Formats: sequence, structure tokens, C-alpha cells
Amino acid sequence: MKFGFEQRWNASVADVVDLYCDQAFWSSVTGFAKTSAPEVLEVTRDGDTAFTRLHWKLVVDLPRQASRFIDPDNVAWVEETTWDIPAATATVGFVPSQGAALIKAHAEIAVVADGEEAVRRVTGELHVRIPLLGGRVENAIVDGIGDHLTEEAEVVAARIEA
Repeated sequence: MKFGFEQRWNASVADVVDLYCDQAFWSSVTGFAKTSAPEVLEVTRDGDTAFTRLHWKLVVDLPRQASRFIDPDNVAWVEETTWDIPAATATVGFVPSQGAALIKAHAEIAVVADGEEAVRRVTGELHVRIPLLGGRVENAIVDGIGDHLTEEAEVVAARIEA
């Protein structure tokens, strides 16, 4: 399943990228309605590159039948993001905590200026290989990620405006 989300802030592209590459920011983020607070595993910057590793847990209603393949109480992953800071782009890999043979996901991020706003576009793909249920599980997970990104945008806005 392909997915895409957009977030907007009254900020510069550089301010948004710097925030997403800031360990202090990630360490201060609290839990969301459907997502845990991130466990910060790594945030490093080396010249024009930054790398973040965050562990997330998602609260999502999966189809009951999917519990044979995926523990619905442990829909979690490590998000590994590599930023090209001058280009304001990133690649994201997702390493699931369970069902690694069943779940594959990746995303691309671009932060661009639109007038006086910074726009963060997240596009990617999620594939869940569970016979007859994969599409329903994908929809549930992508919906949960969309809810999370909406809340995350509010946290970013509050931090930028502070």
C-alpha cells in the first residue's frame, strides 16, 4: 500500500529539518493518542548528514484474525532516518519488532518551502504479507500513522513557536 502525508508549519525549512535532527527534541516528546513516546536509540550528525533511530509502539485495532501472525499489543518498530540536511530530504527504513518476514515498509521525506511555510511530505509503501488480511492490516497501520503524524505536527509547531 502506498501512502502519503503532508505537514505544514509557519517556519523555515532549515528550522524544521534541524528540529527533526535534534536529540533534545525527540527526548522531550511525550506519548500520542495512538503512539508511544519515542525511545531515542540514536541521533547523530556528521557534517551534512544526520541519522536518527527511534523506537515507536502503535496502538491500532487490527483484524482479530491477524493475531495469528502479529501480536496486536506489540505493533512496534524502529524508525531509521537518514537526513541529507542541505537537500532537506531523508530516507526512512522501518524495522518491525515482530513479523519482520511479514512486514516491509520504507518512506521518503522532503521538506520544501511554500511561501512562508515549510511543508514536510512523507511518501512511502507498507506491505503486510498475511493471506487475505494483509490489505486490512495495512489500512489499519497507515491510518494509525496518519493520526500520529497529525499529532506530531502539532508538537513540532509548538516547539517551533516556543
